[in-house]
Amino acid sequence: MSDNRNNNKNKSDDLITFNINERKNTNETEKNILNDTINRDLELLDDCKEKNINDIINNLETDIKQNVVNNCDKTLKRHRNSNIKDIIMIKSLPKKKKRRTAKKIMDCLDTKDSNAIIAQDLTIMPMNNLVNLIDGNYNEPIYYFSDDEPLSSPKIVKENKIIMENIKTLDDLINLIDTYPITDNVTYNIDMTVLHNIKPNLKKLQSMIGMKSLKTHVVDQILYYLQGFHKMGGGGDFMHTVIYGPPGTGKTEVAKIIGKIFSKLGILSKDKFRKVTRSDLIAGYLGQTALKTRAAIKDCIGGVMFIDEAYALGNAEKRDSFAKECIDTLCEGLSDHKDDFMVIIAGYEEELKNCFFNFNQGLDSRFTWRFKTEDYSPEELMKIFEKKVHDAGWKIKDSAMNEKWFTDNMDYFKFYGRDMETLFAKVKIAHSRRVFCLDNSHKTIVTKKDLKIGLEMYISNDEVKNRKPNSDLSKRAHFSMYT
Repeated sequence: MSDNRNNNKNKSDDLITFNINERKNTNETEKNILNDTINRDLELLDDCKEKNINDIINNLETDIKQNVVNNCDKTLKRHRNSNIKDIIMIKSLPKKKKRRTAKKIMDCLDTKDSNAIIAQDLTIMPMNNLVNLIDGNYNEPIYYFSDDEPLSSPKIVKENKIIMENIKTLDDLINLIDTYPITDNVTYNIDMTVLHNIKPNLKKLQSMIGMKSLKTHVVDQILYYLQGFHKMGGGGDFMHTVIYGPPGTGKTEVAKIIGKIFSKLGILSKDKFRKVTRSDLIAGYLGQTALKTRAAIKDCIGGVMFIDEAYALGNAEKRDSFAKECIDTLCEGLSDHKDDFMVIIAGYEEELKNCFFNFNQGLDSRFTWRFKTEDYSPEELMKIFEKKVHDAGWKIKDSAMNEKWFTDNMDYFKFYGRDMETLFAKVKIAHSRRVFCLDNSHKTIVTKKDLKIGLEMYISNDEVKNRKPNSDLSKRAHFSMYT
């Protein structure tokens, strides 16, 4: 028996092993023959777990080899027009027969839809893959090794997936990213790799309270640049952006996120974000301001320059010659470096118009993207406060506060998120006084008393105490850039 086995091996090292999934209209007799073959193969595999794959192959009975080889043609013919998922492997066929058999299999299989492996040498496969292969559970991409290529350089036949999704919101975009993962054997009609790269930044934007309209417009901006529309029709488009809104509504954080996204999209060459004030741009003497502004621009090329409350650069009367020099120089830089330089300005819409855009008529056309942060509702303000507490590792007792508490005290919170930060600082001070000498189980848990005393400490500040409800003046930021 041993001599016959060796003689057969010397004549040919042919082996084709199949595991055919159950299908309708499959001949029961042929299916049973194949199943018997698989079962016997698996029994041998169980006995040889620790052996080399070649040893396992050599221990397969000759009649099993022959049985499978004999069923090759009829099996392929039976599934010629089927969308089959059969697993097929070939080991060391003679060169001519190898080519013929491989071609026959490739012709019979719909390679775009099949999970198949066609290999010249099984030694490239780990033991667990071989077991899964014979057991019908191997779902790796198709590999085809030609005679002229080494086994270490397979041609991977990739599946092309067409994504047809209607993206309207930030949630839609994040859901799309989650639905279509990056894999070696799949290509998409859109750049999913870049989208996966910006997912952390999108999630950070998503976690920000409110801003429904702004988030939607940021998605529009991403989709526009992702598809390369900014490069079409001649010169590149301006990416400079305006974020309208009062202080404390997250404009700086949004600007940082946009900068990160543009860097990962490859629109900006650096992951750089610099917040500048009037003192960073304007010098003490005429002529020096232009030099100082150009130096600031040069430092930000490749990244983002952020100017919060940009109206502090000028004034409505346009009598500030230093501001005029600064804004004119900035306008020049917006055009000269528009392909790799992004300026984001922020502040109240009316003030930006009167004290910034009116200084130079060319500015308006250079800021093509305009977003707006809405005033926060009492419910949103409560969520912001809760987030700050939880982010600090503290807790809030369930009965400590509710939306009505924020509604009743809304007039004291004209700077929204900024005021929530100050309020939390006062609440922590009140809490530290209350829990002095108590054990740790009482600490870092905000109660109604902490909130009450903290609010009293917060409004003891004259500026807060004198805030007038529904006053236009109360919704105007101080020109803090001067200080």
